[in-house]
Amino acid sequence: MIHLHITSWVLALILFAMSYYYYKVDKQKTAKITHMITRLSYLLILYSGGDLLVGYIQSGTFNSFAAETIIKVAAGLWVIACIELLLVRFAKGKPVKGFFVQLAVALVIVIALGFGRLPWGLLPV
Repeated sequence: MIHLHITSWVLALILFAMSYYYYKVDKQKTAKITHMITRLSYLLILYSGGDLLVGYIQSGTFNSFAAETIIKVAAGLWVIACIELLLVRFAKGKPVKGFFVQLAVALVIVIALGFGRLPWGLLPV
């Protein structure tokens, strides 16, 4: 399930960049299509992340890393919200600078906790 989770959020980030580019060059139809596919990738992220969270709880890992896990879940939801709000606000011509900063901060938190701190990541604890 970890591979599905990583693949789905990488796909979401790629689709986000594509949607943002298409909105920027005023290809509205293509931008809306990639935006809708991005929304579908959110479902994969939420499903696989929820399954990982259940795995953490059932394995007993959650007991040792409860705070980090809760912060990672909140920051992951924050990333999804920032991506969606960025695309919607940019499509409407509203300012998005603050959401880019929030997205960068949330991504750093999620990646640092997911790969560096929590035990099912790549780095040893």
